[in-house]
Amino acid sequence: MKVLDAGHRFSLRHLDGNGEEILQFVKREGEGYPGNIGHCEGTTMQEVLRALISRAKYVDGQIPCHETDKGIELMRGALRWFEIRAARRHGRVFDYKGIIEEADTCEKCGHIGCNGECRDRAL
Repeated sequence: MKVLDAGHRFSLRHLDGNGEEILQFVKREGEGYPGNIGHCEGTTMQEVLRALISRAKYVDGQIPCHETDKGIELMRGALRWFEIRAARRHGRVFDYKGIIEEADTCEKCGHIGCNGECRDRAL
């Protein structure tokens, strides 16, 4: 892994080849984003965790093991904490009780439970 833009853009190397994947997180500017210079579209940590959980469930289906189950549990916990943080920052209470990676997310902000009452996606 190489950092291309601290906190926002990363190069991930491929296995079984010489390629790379670019992982880019959303970058916004303004009062709520101290230190950011420039902006770009991208994903969130929550979306990446959802993908990682899906991948872990897939490989656990191939060769089940306790370590993968524990990893899934921990990633679900991380996803829940990031959603709790987002809810707090947006003045909401987070109370989702279901399978966290399967929860519906807002089209505007990507979070669970805002029901479209979030701030605009504007940079």
